[in-house]
Amino acid sequence: MNLSFLFVLWFWVAIPDPLDRPANWEGTKEESYIKFNIRNLGLNVEGIFNSFTTSVEYDKSHPTKSRFSAKIEVSSLSTGINKRDNHLKQEEYFHLEKYPTITFQSTDVSAPNAGQLLVKGNITIKGTTQPIELKVAVKESGGKTQFSIVGQLDRKDFGVGGNSWVMSDEVILKLYIEN
Repeated sequence: MNLSFLFVLWFWVAIPDPLDRPANWEGTKEESYIKFNIRNLGLNVEGIFNSFTTSVEYDKSHPTKSRFSAKIEVSSLSTGINKRDNHLKQEEYFHLEKYPTITFQSTDVSAPNAGQLLVKGNITIKGTTQPIELKVAVKESGGKTQFSIVGQLDRKDFGVGGNSWVMSDEVILKLYIEN
């Protein structure tokens, strides 16, 4: 009995707690979504990308060591109206033929508050790379880690849509990733 207790104690001390190790996973549509919202003609237009991969290396003990990345297939863009989707894939907007993907790679992660991250990184759309800041709410639930992500960008910084007096320049991004 004493030997069993010593063995369990040695195993507990010698093997690090798996919850303290960085979690590393790749997410797809089953666990995640990538949405955008823009005002057009005074209405909010929401869209979603149906094909993408995300990669998260989350270190719960040292969140500033965490890394985030994403690769989004422009061909999977959907606003619920096929004619509009096809229009958005043309040269004036996303230019699908020349730029089939949108990418994001984090460059810095800070943890201003418990359960919150500020992720700075580079997003590339239509061959143009710009910095972006994303606010991330981190929640543990049912043995899973959930990341609710919000950010915004100026579509004109990427040459998407040209000048328009009916379409907002600001695009709101909403992402959800779960491991």
